[in-house]
Amino acid sequence: MKRIFFLLSAMNIGGVEKSFLSLLSIIPREQYEIHLGLIRPQGGYMEYIPKDVQIHSIDCYNDKWRIINDPPLQIIRGLIQEKKWIEAFIHLLLYLHFKMTGNRYWFYKYLLRNKPTMKGHFDIAIAYAGPSQAIDYYICKKVNANTKIGWIHFDVTRFGIDRRMTRKLYPNYKKIFIVSEMAKERFDSLFPTLKDRTEVFRNIVPVEQIPQLAEQGNTFTDNYTGIRILTVGRISKEKGQDIAIQALKILLEKGIETRWYFVGDGNMRKEYELLAQKLQINNHIIFLGTQVNPYAYMRDCDIYMQPSRHEGFCITLAEALCFTNPVVATNFAGAEEQLKSRENGKVCGMSAEEIADAVSESISKL
Repeated sequence: MKRIFFLLSAMNIGGVEKSFLSLLSIIPREQYEIHLGLIRPQGGYMEYIPKDVQIHSIDCYNDKWRIINDPPLQIIRGLIQEKKWIEAFIHLLLYLHFKMTGNRYWFYKYLLRNKPTMKGHFDIAIAYAGPSQAIDYYICKKVNANTKIGWIHFDVTRFGIDRRMTRKLYPNYKKIFIVSEMAKERFDSLFPTLKDRTEVFRNIVPVEQIPQLAEQGNTFTDNYTGIRILTVGRISKEKGQDIAIQALKILLEKGIETRWYFVGDGNMRKEYELLAQKLQINNHIIFLGTQVNPYAYMRDCDIYMQPSRHEGFCITLAEALCFTNPVVATNFAGAEEQLKSRENGKVCGMSAEEIADAVSESISKL
């Protein structure tokens, strides 16, 4: 029996984590023993990890997050104040090296210099939630495995990655799976020397189960009789809810009676709630919060709209396509791929005006 090790950051409610759970469902257990490493063993999907999966807490970063996330000069000043002169000097050198090269490889090498290699040996080790500096470095340098695989879930031209560190680490991967054709094309254009290792591996969507799950989930309860537009996803800049809110303003100004519902939560929610108030359309926007099972909302909305600024292969879009409603998406990586065979699917530009026009056209066909 072969041993596979996957590494993710956490099991938060999100597309990458959901795709991972779907992948687990098709791996034959009689052939593979599955191990899952989590840098932070937490999140709304923890309880959905199958019982036979062996979970490992990867704690090497536990005392490093402040150094990784805080501004380097702030860290250096703090070390000086603590009179840790040598450590401050080393961090200054690492900071200067990063400023000159744009490469954090030596920074991670220094951070994990005293951290042991993970116990045990695996046939396959997979950096599943990539690209990620912390995950990629750990898989490449701290895990013993016959074969190592990278897994890209984003459009790397739109996602802020350390290109030099990627060029340093990714030759360790025998294969680099990428979740859509367009995302692969953009990765290959950025890293042509790795092109012979890349391969499209689309996210697995359990299309037969989703309509069944919709029978069990929550749905709209506001007795609204106008047009319901739905977006599902983390409330964040890259998911584009702010553009959707501006598009809604345009739709309302055109006299189209509609409400826009957002399933999900995130660090931009308060800001977007304030944006809705500023535009005086907050009565037409409903934030539904995190929903582990959002499928009844997908089934019952009039139009599903994905306003993302960038994606790799959008899981929520693929899930919305399990129902018959009209679907509109901005032109992120993978959108054309997913919607090209959908008669009532439409891909549009990323401006509020283009989204409003596309949604308005879909409404006219209802």
